Amino acid sequence: MVAGLLTWLIGLAAGCAAVVTEDELIRAENWYQLGFNDGKWGEKAISPPTLEAQVSNVSKDLQPDYSQYQEGYQVGIEKYCSLDRVEQLGLEGKTDWGICAFRQAEGGLYQSFWQQGFNRRMHVDGPGDF
Repeated sequence: MVAGLLTWLIGLAAGCAAVVTEDELIRAENWYQLGFNDGKWGEKAISPPTLEAQVSNVSKDLQPDYSQYQEGYQVGIEKYCSLDRVEQLGLEGKTDWGICAFRQAEGGLYQSFWQQGFNRRMHVDGPGDF
C-alpha cells in the first residue's frame, strides 16, 4: 500500500515538472503547441498581431509562424469539441455552441449527441426551467 502511494506521488511530481509554460513554448519556437494548447482549452484562436505581441514580450529576436499556430489550433479545437463536450452543451440547454459551432454545422453524430443531452435536460428539468 505504501509502495503504491509512493509510486503515485513520484508520478504526480514528475507530471507537474513536465508542465511547459507559454513563454517556454515561445522560446522553443513551438508555435504548433501554442496553438494546440489554445484549442484544447476551448480558447478562441489569437490573431497574428496578438501572437506577435506575445512573442515580442518574451524575445524581440523571434518571429512567430502563424500557420504552425493555426495548424496546432485546429487539432486542439477538434479535441476540445468532442462528442462529450457537445453533449454537455445539450445538457446545459445551450443552443449556441460557441467555439464548437463548426460541429453544429457538421450535424450527424454531433447533433445527435447534443440532442441526447438536451433531451435529458428537458426530461429532468422540464421545458419551463431554463
